[in-house]
Amino acid sequence: MTGANFASLVRFYTRTNSTTFTDANLVLIANTVKDDFAKEITKADEDIFGVSATRDLIASTTSREYDLPSDLMKIKRVEAMFDGTNWVKLFEKDLTDFRRAIGNETAITSQFSNKEGEAFYELFRKSLWLYSGTIAAVTSGLKLWYIMYPEDLTTDDLSGSVDLSTDPDTTSAQIPRELHELWARRISITWKSTRDKPIPLTETERLFGDDFKSAMEAITNPNLDRSIEGKIPDDSHLQY
Repeated sequence: MTGANFASLVRFYTRTNSTTFTDANLVLIANTVKDDFAKEITKADEDIFGVSATRDLIASTTSREYDLPSDLMKIKRVEAMFDGTNWVKLFEKDLTDFRRAIGNETAITSQFSNKEGEAFYELFRKSLWLYSGTIAAVTSGLKLWYIMYPEDLTTDDLSGSVDLSTDPDTTSAQIPRELHELWARRISITWKSTRDKPIPLTETERLFGDDFKSAMEAITNPNLDRSIEGKIPDDSHLQY
């Protein structure tokens, strides 16, 4: 559904126009609903909003802390290219797992290296911290696979002709097309319930919960090209 059609559908459901339901208020509610949807959608298909992004490694003598993307929901995988050529998978390690002090660069490099299985990351204070050997500055040397919140809707989008499910680029995601009607319906429900005198919901709006549940079931495992192998339990221990 295009942005223009989406706005028209919302105003059709709410019996409003751009004066009685402004673009600013529409996107305010739409983005709140969008974030709620995203949490449920990722339960059905955890990788649907997956993106990968790189950033520069900085010298560890300067800092080992890297801020996380503001749109991050969950981290999927972290890799680093310490030598500027070869990627190394980093495993997560919690601060409580450290048996020795890691208070300075010398303490860290004495316990970790830049080899796979000997380099780790920690999530702390909304940042990603690296524990490895000495790190040199490497352009695009840190790679993060993560699940992101879909892109916020803007007032400009409401007059657009581009489908709202179209990802703007490889590091952005949008709400799937299958959920656009439910998105508009939920906005209508929210708008009606926040009036000084709440407006009664339509029969379709009262069925929102059931319809949304069905939609979540429909997007679970969308790839039908998967093989399922049945296995017979090993009963050799029962045979004579």
